[in-house]
Amino acid sequence: MAQKHKARRKKQPFDPRWIIAGAVVAIVVVVALMFFFREDTPTSTASSSAPAAPDFSVPALDGSKLSLSDFRGKYVLLNFWASWCPPCKAEMPELHAYYRSYQDKGFTLLAINVNDDPNSARAFIEANGFTFPVGLDLDGRVFNSYGGSALPTSFLIDPQGGLVKAWRPGAITRAMLEEEVTPRLGG
Repeated sequence: MAQKHKARRKKQPFDPRWIIAGAVVAIVVVVALMFFFREDTPTSTASSSAPAAPDFSVPALDGSKLSLSDFRGKYVLLNFWASWCPPCKAEMPELHAYYRSYQDKGFTLLAINVNDDPNSARAFIEANGFTFPVGLDLDGRVFNSYGGSALPTSFLIDPQGGLVKAWRPGAITRAMLEEEVTPRLGG
């Protein structure tokens, strides 16, 4: 009986169609996963697909109120910083220079000071002659609503209020802004 069983287990010839079919299925699955999990960075000025930036209202250094929605219609570089943060202070002159060059071309810099002493923030801004709007996030709620974890952190927000780029955390340079923002401004 044992010999009879061995005779029935005769090896089947190898069929390469199964390997081809398996490879095709694997390719289809990989392409589908790449499609569904791709990271798109919008490159046009129209960004209906960009996620909305959380709106907020904070006190400004000058005593007024600043809201993100006040800047609708412009590209906004939302920069979270603190006066005790060396990389924050180091990037400010370049951010200010870019702001001065492009503020008449649909761009603004909105600097939000996070969990800092307002007097220290004011002293730093005034000592350097910075002219962009500065808000105070005294309890860190705005920073947290943007998923902030460390400073500096910046976001580019399009004229419709969509988030189109994030630098978190890390200082940014004018060269980075020239590469990422200037083309969006049409220049």
